[in-house]
Amino acid sequence: MWKQSIFIKIYLSFWLATALIITTQISIDRLTGQWPPGNHRYHPVTDSLFLYGEAMLNCHPEQTDGRLKRMTDQIRHTTGIRVFLLDSTLHVMGDRVLSPEIQKLGARVIQSRKTEEYHSRDMMTLALPISGNDGNLYVVVGEFPPHPHMPPPDGAFHLAESLCIILLISGVVCYILARYLTSPIIALREATRRVASGELAVRIAHTIGNRTDELSALASDFDHMTERIESLMNLQRQLLGDISHELRSPLARLNVALELLRRHTGTEAESTLKKIEHETTLLNEMISHVLMLTRLGSGLDHAQMKSVNLSRLLQEITSDGDFEARGNNRKVELLENHLCMIQGNEELLRQAIENIVRNAIRYTLDTTCVEIRLEKIVKKAVPYAKISVRDYGAGVPDADLTHIFHPFFRVSSSRNRKTGGAGLGLSIAERAIDLHHGTLKAFNAVDGGGLIVVIYLPLGSEENPL
Repeated sequence: MWKQSIFIKIYLSFWLATALIITTQISIDRLTGQWPPGNHRYHPVTDSLFLYGEAMLNCHPEQTDGRLKRMTDQIRHTTGIRVFLLDSTLHVMGDRVLSPEIQKLGARVIQSRKTEEYHSRDMMTLALPISGNDGNLYVVVGEFPPHPHMPPPDGAFHLAESLCIILLISGVVCYILARYLTSPIIALREATRRVASGELAVRIAHTIGNRTDELSALASDFDHMTERIESLMNLQRQLLGDISHELRSPLARLNVALELLRRHTGTEAESTLKKIEHETTLLNEMISHVLMLTRLGSGLDHAQMKSVNLSRLLQEITSDGDFEARGNNRKVELLENHLCMIQGNEELLRQAIENIVRNAIRYTLDTTCVEIRLEKIVKKAVPYAKISVRDYGAGVPDADLTHIFHPFFRVSSSRNRKTGGAGLGLSIAERAIDLHHGTLKAFNAVDGGGLIVVIYLPLGSEENPL
């Protein structure tokens, strides 16, 4: 999940870019000799120390060491800085005694010809090279007392500390920037999921703040889209009601006309009238199935969810199915019935399972039994109710197994119009199961022949890993 998150990608991209810029700058400074930082870190300090060193060199050829000592004392008294002048042999000019640290610092300057520094708890010591009028190299050393505005010392530890602070600050800034860029996308994704689940009144433009960029335009377009979809769905609902009334009313009048016609005709027309009545009944049933299929496709019943006892529901369906099957010398039995509770629409679940059971009754062979099982299983730590319905008929060709849930699809070899049905029962079942976040599958039985239809319904979870 984290590898696919756009937030993580943006955040790491910004942070790595910042780190790359810092690394590149340090590399360039190393190549140009500006790293580690030298005199540029101590502009005022090194400039003053350089001036003191030149003044001391100018008075050195003409004045005694005592005069040079008085000059350094005056500098210390005025500025608080102790200044030393060393020649190329590290001999101090004036009446001074050098500490071992200063001697080592002077040796480093003679060797590197660059400004060197030394830090103790209460003192900072700088040493820089300076050329005299005689062409010799000298070293001027200054001991500076601590100052609140004194630049921090260099060194590996302090360099690492500085880089950590830079990365921490850049990390926080990159996090805020990445969150700012991705928060509308996250809100849009959540809104899309809610719309897909049937909440067409979702709007998000007002939730992303006063933005005027492309993401705010995308949010506005999303709101326009959902508003349009909601309007179309309302029109569809109205159309469904109108179709239901306009189509069923003529069929009802046609049935009344058939009854009146029977009263005025003889027995010779009875077979024709029965044919008309049969086709009228099939047409009425087909219209009901089409309306139900469209209604399920629009998700109109998604909000009407409550606790459903699948065990009790299957007992009722089995009892009704067995009563119908015995008229055709067949049976329906509930072989397993574990206690399962689910949040759903009981009428939709009943119709879906009844369609599957009646389909099995229609195609199972005479004297055989349609077997129903209800089990509780666990997949990826999610509990599921597994309902399986098996018949002992001719089965379905493997190439058609993925199509039998399509509207108006019938297997031409055995499941044609003469056997009854319009090819909508399994489609309605699939739509109803899908509204409950379940899965409907079908496969041919290995032993004994026949078709097995399996329903998976999540128990207390909307996830479906199957």
